[in-house]
Amino acid sequence: MKNINKKRLSIAIAALFTANSAFAQLEEVLVTAQKREQSLQEVPIAISAVNEELLEQTGVSTITEVIPMVAGLSGADYGLATNTWAIRGIGSNDWTIGSEPSVGVFIDDAYVGRNIFATTNFFDINRIEVVKGPQGTLFGRNAAAGAISLVTNKPGDEDQLHLGLSMGDEGQRRYELVGNWALTDSFALRLAYQKQKWEGMWTEVNSGQEMYTESDVLRLSARWDISDNLEALIKYNKGDAETNYTSAVSILTNPAQPGVEYPDRFAINQPNFEQNKDDGFGLRLTWSLSDSLTLVSITDSRSGENDYFEDVDGTADDITIDEAVFGVPGGFVGGLDIPVGLGGDADSFYQEFRLSGGSETIDWFTGVSYYSEDLDNSRWEVDYVATALGFPIGSQRIASKAENESMGIYGDITWQASEQLALTAGVRWSSDDKDWCTNTLQDDFGESGGPTPGELCETREWDEPTSRFIAQYNVSDATMLFASVSQGYKGGGFNTSVADLDGDFVAETIVDFDPETSTAYELGFKSTMMEGRMQLNGSFYVIDYEALQFATLTLETGLQIGNAGDVDSRGFELDLSYAPSDGVLLMANYANSEAEVASGVLDGQTLAYAPKQTYSLGAMVDQPFASGTLNWFAMYNYTGDYFHDMDNLLEEDGYGVMNAKVTYIPSSEAWDFAIAVDNLTDKDYATLRGDFGWGPMLHWGYKRMIRAELNMRF
Repeated sequence: MKNINKKRLSIAIAALFTANSAFAQLEEVLVTAQKREQSLQEVPIAISAVNEELLEQTGVSTITEVIPMVAGLSGADYGLATNTWAIRGIGSNDWTIGSEPSVGVFIDDAYVGRNIFATTNFFDINRIEVVKGPQGTLFGRNAAAGAISLVTNKPGDEDQLHLGLSMGDEGQRRYELVGNWALTDSFALRLAYQKQKWEGMWTEVNSGQEMYTESDVLRLSARWDISDNLEALIKYNKGDAETNYTSAVSILTNPAQPGVEYPDRFAINQPNFEQNKDDGFGLRLTWSLSDSLTLVSITDSRSGENDYFEDVDGTADDITIDEAVFGVPGGFVGGLDIPVGLGGDADSFYQEFRLSGGSETIDWFTGVSYYSEDLDNSRWEVDYVATALGFPIGSQRIASKAENESMGIYGDITWQASEQLALTAGVRWSSDDKDWCTNTLQDDFGESGGPTPGELCETREWDEPTSRFIAQYNVSDATMLFASVSQGYKGGGFNTSVADLDGDFVAETIVDFDPETSTAYELGFKSTMMEGRMQLNGSFYVIDYEALQFATLTLETGLQIGNAGDVDSRGFELDLSYAPSDGVLLMANYANSEAEVASGVLDGQTLAYAPKQTYSLGAMVDQPFASGTLNWFAMYNYTGDYFHDMDNLLEEDGYGVMNAKVTYIPSSEAWDFAIAVDNLTDKDYATLRGDFGWGPMLHWGYKRMIRAELNMRF
């Protein structure tokens, strides 16, 4: 929505490949992953940064849509709060409250432990930093696979007003407003609001509903310079999103278009639905104690709720489901429908204190963090409805809740041993205390171990020390080499399902699972060439995971989380940005990885959502036109073959998606107008595949979408 000029746009596109660029010479990208402002080319870790202008240029509105821009990042959306994100092949495929993600998400340095808090916060973002590999000392919360850090725009020193309007096919609508007011020399306000919706890509024929997703996002922030050395940032956010596009649809048994893998219409018994609401308050205090000493306090409190319904069998062909479940030709109960309802709420609190300092040869920081969450899964409902009878012949009802507390103490120091050599060491101690209660009120088919005699509760504690060591060697002013060893940790947890160990058809044993740990070894380089017109960065890594947590879902056993065993992840990544001349920018990235189970019953299996190869190719050209500038932009993103499951039965063939955009910017730069196309070639692909015994089920990726965008600045 911000005005797109030549310099801003070049910076945005180059951020795609961890190099920020102005035409004919690449410019510096500043990141804060190591808790101090540094040039991206000088940070000895594998990190990708995507800034605000590129996010606006590409029109992305979720973390998942950023995946093609970052080598080594993968995953998929399935509704609003059931997202899967993986870094270098490692992620979490479970969304229950008894576990936690392997990829940590941070908003303005505050840990966001649940997807419901990340769904509606993706607007007015200054930049995204994706830090790859285990992270223990760089963030206040440990992350076993890596971290996704969202940095929002803070109130500035100038009055500004930005208005944006976007309209397109498939019912696309987007309205944006961002205002910044510097009320005094020491106090400023910023308001950001976005409403967006699409509707019409697919139709559910029984209800007549067209698939849609819509959201409203509001963020109000204030910056108060209390004194010359004390700054306060205050933030409030509120989000509301809903969709009816949550179901995987059965392909062979789709009455609307039987056997069509990518249909326009489908039929289920009841319309799907998901709603996600959240709000939060944040306070960040930055106190400059001296020229070399800074104290930061980060406080973050959030509340959210999610309501979810799905016709999980994915079809209105109830006879086929009946035959598949009971094995009786023609059906046993005159047809079977399996609706699933989930719902709950979450409250979280995060507090971190961080002290940093330095001298000519040493930079250091140390901190302590506390995170707590109260989680209540009050609605877990599964029914097996006999179509001929009109009521369930069996049901499942579970209520569960969790109270979790986590603490961390960490420190990190970098010593500039010489003009060429720098050494970094960091250490962290993490502690998790989890109280878990679950009550299986009804489990007629024993899928979750059977009903419990009442509410069962258990408390577990885990703790783990982790560390990192880095050696950085500057071969020249333009080339840097680094080698690192880092460790990560993810706490253990609990299954919603309870076990019946004595065969009396009463479940009395809570099933927990162990923590997940990781150790990464990495060699990398960062280089600037051709008088600043080209940047080439790369890294080679090997990561060993112990007791990787994963979930399986079947009709026989329900959802089960366990430790898969050890996992090996290895590969390399390359990022290239090149400005051959004024007005032309070319870029490319490539990732090659292998993530396989190395022990246990799944030994040799490839992890889900871990493509061996991904790459992106992009170009941007400025052309003088009508007393202004036409900016031509195109990006092709390829995802190689990968599996949707740990059993390696559900494979997605490699596919490529191209996005394009042309923007006119007048010489006044007071407005701009653009035509954008997502998925230009209308490529078909699935974001999720499943099979419960009655054939393949798919959740489809977005089709081609065309829109017009108008942005104005006052």
